[in-house]
Order: sequence, then structure tokens, then C-alpha cells
Amino acid sequence: MFSRIFVITIVGMMCLFMLTLTANAQEPILGPYLWMFVKLAQDQGGQLATNVDSLAAASNNTVTEDVVAKNGATEGDTVGDYQWTFADLPDNGNINDVAKQAGFTEVDLDDVTSYALYTYTSDKDQEATMKTGSDDSIKVWLNGEVVFTNATNRGAARWQDEFGISLKQGDNLLMIKVSDRGGGWGMHAGILETPFVAPIPIVEITTNWLWTMVKLEANQGGQLATDVDSLSAATDGNVTEEKVAKEGATEGDTVGDYKWTLADLPSNNNLNDLVNQAGIAEGGFDDVTAYGLVTLVAAEDMENVAFVAGSDDSIKVWLNGEVIHTNAVNRGTRKWDDEFTGNLKKGNNLLMVKVSDRGGGWGVAFGIRGTVETAYLPGDQLLNVEAAGKFITTWGKLKGAK
Repeated sequence: MFSRIFVITIVGMMCLFMLTLTANAQEPILGPYLWMFVKLAQDQGGQLATNVDSLAAASNNTVTEDVVAKNGATEGDTVGDYQWTFADLPDNGNINDVAKQAGFTEVDLDDVTSYALYTYTSDKDQEATMKTGSDDSIKVWLNGEVVFTNATNRGAARWQDEFGISLKQGDNLLMIKVSDRGGGWGMHAGILETPFVAPIPIVEITTNWLWTMVKLEANQGGQLATDVDSLSAATDGNVTEEKVAKEGATEGDTVGDYKWTLADLPSNNNLNDLVNQAGIAEGGFDDVTAYGLVTLVAAEDMENVAFVAGSDDSIKVWLNGEVIHTNAVNRGTRKWDDEFTGNLKKGNNLLMVKVSDRGGGWGVAFGIRGTVETAYLPGDQLLNVEAAGKFITTWGKLKGAK
């Protein structure tokens, strides 16, 4: 029976409370989940394991994903070397911590798959939205049916995936499979009891950027440089972030040792590659900040437009002179870690992106959920040119992304 997901060993209201937790996408489901882990062959985790029935492989086909997704499991039952065990998911989503706390292992695991079972109780039949994040690949079943699959190798973030589900009144059995290739291993999951609305597709902004860079003091890049005005520091106060964010800049103008230069963002989003290919500078850089300017041309006023970004390391974004996003963090570039909103006016809108690197990789990805054109306008022309018929780079030529 469906109720086999939990063996009732705790009496009264405590048990009922465990069975009827609900959550929304802002409040991740942390459990308790009923967990199973399966070790995989070397180099076969993550993306490659997404559609492999590891439960069947570990049990000589006596237990399968299909059976467990439909009927649940019982605490203490074995699959291969492990037993189904209750444990909460920590808020950071780290499954390695779950495996250690539940007694599966004493060390972090690679090439491994986790299965997490949870009963979600709905007070009515309804359409809902589910959001997930995972490191690496993820597959989700609801009441025995696959509702989402993402065969990928990536780091976990909230929220990377969003999809619609149909909840029935009463108990709904959720099974989440996360396969890890190596390094981090984690998941996030939440359910919002509102109908799913497909997000507007992301259009990646890669063309008509104007770039410059500023070298920083050793160990002062990345997170520490986020709110430091490096333009001002490089020009003895003659050029400031506030001024450029409002008025733009002109190709060939200098900032310290470097010039503002037109360059498209490369497909790998690597800023070291960009500055080398554009002739801004030569070599690899640590403790450095890049500034990118682009004009977004809107056919009409657009409120609460969603922007998305990923950066290595920290990022700050201005739109028409106002800061609309700041993330003072040291991290690697992933699409899309950050999502935020801004208002576009009809015509020209100046966007400035600042990416500060502490060490190692240095990169940025930037996109918008909406229809715009991109253009380069010199600083002295930006505020005086109308949008209609002036720009040759159209939205259709921007790079589409999921």
C-alpha cells in the first residue's frame, strides 16, 4: 500500500505531524525523508546514472525504482549494502551530511545515487508548482509517475528547475533521485500550491558589450571588491561607478591602465578569454574587476522584468543608474545562480555589470526573460537617441538559453 513509505513507530500527534508537512518553494522540504543510497561504478555517477535503475542493480532486480516510486519503502529494509533510513535534509541541501548523520558513511562520497521518499499531504486536488536544485543530476517521481528529469552535471543551487505537478487530495508520494559524479552532492526541493506558469525563456545577452577592467591589490578581489568603487580608485576619482552607470562610456576612453573596448561575451563566459581576445590585456588574472556596459532597447515600458546571471566571483548590476542586484560572494560561474528584477523604459536602457574575481576562474553569464534589442551607444549619445529604427542587433540574434 501507499502508506508503506513510513513505518509508524511514533504514536499520536508527533507521527501525524511528520506525515502531513507541507512546504512551498520559498520553504524547502527538509524532511524527514526516507533515504536509500547506492554506490556506483567509478565515473558512472551524475549525468550517466540519471536513467539507470540503481535500485534494481543493487538488489538483483528484487527492488526497482518503479515499484518504490509507486508503493514506497519501509524503514529498515535493505537494498544492497544499505537500509532505508529516516533523516532530515539540512538547509544547505548537503546529501553527504545526510549520509554521515544517518550512518551510511563517514566520508564524502563520489559516484553515488541517493533516493529520498516523502509524503506530501494536499487538502484538495490541485495543480501546483515544484522547484528543485541538485548536484549533480535529478529525477523526480510523484505518485509513481516521472514528473521531471534533468540529466546534468552541475553544482546545486536554489532554484535551478521549475515544473508543474498535479496533487491529489490526501497523501502524495514523492521520490527524488540525485546522482553525484564527484565533489559536492546535494538537493533542494519545494512545492508551491499554485498552478505552474512556465517561465519566460531566458535570452542570453552576449553582443554589443563595452568592457574595461581594473587590477586590484593582492587578495582584495572577489567578494571584498563588490562595493569598492574600483573605477574611482583607478582614475583618482575622475571616473566613478555612479557616473558610468548613469551616463555610459565611449570606446577608447581610458580607465587607469586599460581602455573601454567593444567585445562580445564568449560562449564559455570566460572573462580572461574576453580581455585577451579583445586586446584589453594579456595573460590570466586574479584580483581583478571587469565592468561591462550594454544598452537594452525596449519597444515599450516593461515592469519587473526578470534578469538572470552567473558570475565568478562577485557581481553587481546597475540599470539606468540604479543598483538592481548585488551578490558579494566567491564562487564559480554557473547558469543561472541569480535571478532578480528591474524596470525597463521604452527606448534606451543602460545596463552595467561589475564582476570581481578573487582567484582562479573569472567569468559572467547574463540574460533576460523578455524581448529586447542590444546596442552600443557612446556615452555622449546614449541619452539623446531614440530607439526606433536605430539599432541593427535584434533580439532574434541574441543567444537563446533554457
